[in-house]
Amino acid sequence: MYTWNMLFNMHLLVSTIILLGLINISVRGDLVAVVQIFRHGHRTPVATFSTDPYADASYWDYLDEGQLTNIGKRQHYELGQYTRKRYKNFLPTKYNSTLFYVETTDVDRTHMSAQTNVYGMFPATGTQIWRKGINWQAIPIHPANSSIFATNFFPTECAAYTPLLTAALNGEEYEELNDEYSSLFEYLTEYSGDNISDFTDVNSIWDSLKAEDTASFRLPSWTDAVYPEPLRTLEGKIFEVYTHTTQMKRFVSGLFLNEVVEYLESMANDSTSAETYRIYSGHDTNIAATLNCFGVFDPPFPPAYASTIYIELHYENWQYLVRVFTKDGDTLTQISVNGCDVDCPIADFREYLSDIILDSDTWISECNDTSTSSKVLSVGQYTDEIVTSKWGGKSN
Repeated sequence: MYTWNMLFNMHLLVSTIILLGLINISVRGDLVAVVQIFRHGHRTPVATFSTDPYADASYWDYLDEGQLTNIGKRQHYELGQYTRKRYKNFLPTKYNSTLFYVETTDVDRTHMSAQTNVYGMFPATGTQIWRKGINWQAIPIHPANSSIFATNFFPTECAAYTPLLTAALNGEEYEELNDEYSSLFEYLTEYSGDNISDFTDVNSIWDSLKAEDTASFRLPSWTDAVYPEPLRTLEGKIFEVYTHTTQMKRFVSGLFLNEVVEYLESMANDSTSAETYRIYSGHDTNIAATLNCFGVFDPPFPPAYASTIYIELHYENWQYLVRVFTKDGDTLTQISVNGCDVDCPIADFREYLSDIILDSDTWISECNDTSTSSKVLSVGQYTDEIVTSKWGGKSN
């Protein structure tokens, strides 16, 4: 028979166990890790068209092509401030190298975007202020492995990729697209001074007009009929085609997404195993490819300057969940990865990407196997040589 004291002590013991459990949950916290991928900010055009009135470098403070502008710096400083506010209860107040890590492609504009972004996230405070009146502090930006987080439109060292892209471009979908916009191509040829014969040729026109419009330049009157639409739609198709099939997704983004998945799994297993916040500073192609691999790039579109993706690992209800958000301009949207729940269990996150992610040995093996990809070539206006010359350049 239990006495009152015995019952009281049992109640106290149970209450203590429950309280300790709640404390443990709060210490561990809801948010465990974040991977952020972003495009650099506004830059000077990387290519111009023949009649472009702003092609001269004098309009761009004599910056070289593809260089980050002051507008681009402000865009990333503001994105850094936005990120700081979004994760104010997760990010450390002061920069800490054990908790925060940044990688960038080896391009000036992505280096500089990363620098201004982390300045917005971690202005120097207290003892971190190293010079009176300046709250900027030096934070390391590390070089990304170019075979994993790439700069090129497509993996030029993957022999099996180019035939797949050639076949996609010669496929019915894009042939119909070229037929649909044939009169537009004639219009653009007349006014741009360039030979515009298919949708892939519009990139230089879109790129220049977007950069000039963002810089508040007055665009030529003839562009009113084509900018932003339908040029935006066609530019989106360019970003879609280079990850058009599952195998193309594997070649372009499989290694990178495998790195992301393995990082999240490692953090779920041991939240002290790596930095809790990781950033990849890249290009519109990196954003577009990732979104297409996630199944949320329909209809396709050219990613905005300083657009970003947040991939979050949460611990809730005794399980690890992945939540993904994309921010393009001022719009933040939570997305479902290939149909997984928006609160996607980490095991399911891997499963829903299983057709795309692969390790480096498998990537090399598949890239060297051209027997399958060669069989899918179609007869059309595109050849491997044309595709390589058009698409072998750097990302935007």
